[in-house]
Amino acid sequence: MRKVLLATTALVAVSGVTAANADISISGNYEFEYVSAASNTIGSDGNVVIEANIADAGGVNYSWVGNLTAGNDASAFEETYIAISSADMGTLYLGDLNDSANGMMDGNLAINNDIESEDATTGTSTVIQTQEVGITFISPSVGGLKFGISADPAAETTEYAINYSMAGMSLYYGATETQTAVGVKGSLAGFTVAAGSSSTDGATTKSSDVAVKYTLPNGITVAALKAKGTLSDGTRVEYNNFGASYSIADGVTAKVETGDGNDGEYTTVNLSVSF
Repeated sequence: MRKVLLATTALVAVSGVTAANADISISGNYEFEYVSAASNTIGSDGNVVIEANIADAGGVNYSWVGNLTAGNDASAFEETYIAISSADMGTLYLGDLNDSANGMMDGNLAINNDIESEDATTGTSTVIQTQEVGITFISPSVGGLKFGISADPAAETTEYAINYSMAGMSLYYGATETQTAVGVKGSLAGFTVAAGSSSTDGATTKSSDVAVKYTLPNGITVAALKAKGTLSDGTRVEYNNFGASYSIADGVTAKVETGDGNDGEYTTVNLSVSF
């Protein structure tokens, strides 16, 4: 992600306070997509992230982040928050975030290791459902172990996430008051394999998935996902996809995926540009 420096402000040291540098950067992504399914559609999606940073003499960075949506569903600021971070303390997020601790740390789930997961069948996702979030803390990695916690006192929601990495393997565990999820990912002979599962306490609702990904010598990445789930009424559902992606240039990626989702068989083709 290339950052574009817009402004630099020098803060004059007064009474022993060390001067700090402030900068504003802009980054983002825009994606154009064609979907062939029960009905053919064309859509677009994207975001522009504005970030202001101030670093103090002790190595603590203070940021304000505003995420503007773009495309068909554009609706002003999608999220706005303050982030306070350092190498020793980790990162504290305050404000309106799209991702909670689990959303930031569930990269080991299979559904996060395919190409798109377009129109995934309802009930097959192993991702923990989004809760109201006002405060999130992500710790630094210590001996391969990292943990995160998110909470919203007003909505009375709390969730936890743990990552552990060792010898080419990485593990994930996440939980809310009602849902738990686990994931594992590893690499072997150029292949990345990931598997995950989730369940809801006191209900029959559960899901599991497995994904395999491989990057060819020409730079094309191919991936496949197989997922299944059980709904609250006991109905069993499945979802499968296969896709490929290719980096045309720095920040420009083309993707194609075919699968069997909510609306039956589908094929998507998209082009995304990141800056």
